[in-house]
Amino acid sequence: MSWNDISISDGLDYKEYSPNKENNWFKNTKFSDKKIYKFRVTQKYRCFGYRELDTFYVLMFDIEHKISDKG
Repeated sequence: MSWNDISISDGLDYKEYSPNKENNWFKNTKFSDKKIYKFRVTQKYRCFGYRELDTFYVLMFDIEHKISDKG
C-alpha cells in the first residue's frame, strides 16, 4: 500500500498519537521530538511508531489496548 492508501484505510485507522500531557508514553524519551503515529493491527492490538520518509519505525505494540485509549 502507498502511504496515501494507508492514511485513508478505515481498517488500519492510521493516525497521529495525540495523548494528553499526563498519558504520553513517549514524553521524556529519545522519541519525544518525533511525531508518533498509531495503527490497528487487530481489533485489540495497536502499533506505535514514527515515520521517516517511506520507512515506519515500530516503537511498541499495545497488546492490551490501554495506551491507544489515551491518545
